[in-house]
Amino acid sequence: MEHLSFFYGEKRALEDISIKIQPNMVTAFIGPSGCGKSTFLRTLNRMNDIIPGARVDGASASTATTSTAPAWTWSRCAARSGWCQKSNPFPKSIFENAAYGIRINRMASSKSELAGRVEESLKQAALWTR
Repeated sequence: MEHLSFFYGEKRALEDISIKIQPNMVTAFIGPSGCGKSTFLRTLNRMNDIIPGARVDGASASTATTSTAPAWTWSRCAARSGWCQKSNPFPKSIFENAAYGIRINRMASSKSELAGRVEESLKQAALWTR
């Protein structure tokens, strides 16, 4: 990314960030709380696209591979990259959080298949009890 800036409406949250991130390498962003680490990562993964009034300015070194190129959908970015910090699920039920990836990747053809995949995923994560 070159000269990336991110705005929540008129408020600039990120200013003029330029960075080259190596493919297939682990990259860590370390800094104090509130400095923009999560906002930057959400911008790269296009998770901020759903925020009304949010916008990104900047360019990429290669528009064919950048996450902000128009051809890159949110789900395509999420499938090709990942990031973690303390757990921060979507504001939905546990089932809906577990079902999200299955749904966007069209890995279930029916509600019953989706339910079975979610149950199996939660069992594998030791989160399923009945």
